[in-house]
Amino acid sequence: MKRLAGRIILLWGWRRALVAFFAGALAVLAQAPYDFFAVGFVSFPLLVWLLDGATGEASDGWFRRLRPAFAIGWWFGFGYFLAGLWWIGS
Repeated sequence: MKRLAGRIILLWGWRRALVAFFAGALAVLAQAPYDFFAVGFVSFPLLVWLLDGATGEASDGWFRRLRPAFAIGWWFGFGYFLAGLWWIGS
């Protein structure tokens, strides 16, 4: 488990965004009508691991330090709401 967490923490660039997007889309399965709540125990730790690896340099300004965490949250939310809205539309 530590090896998996380490690999996810060290992801960078488009791979980090892609994992965040799919983790958000996966989190939709924990909601109704699927009610597969165990997926929440996978998708949200992925989000936490991604956020754990999102650090900027201490010498940078506060915006540059927070930008990677903002991007991860945005991609997670985009995947979550895109999958959720698809379900509502169908």
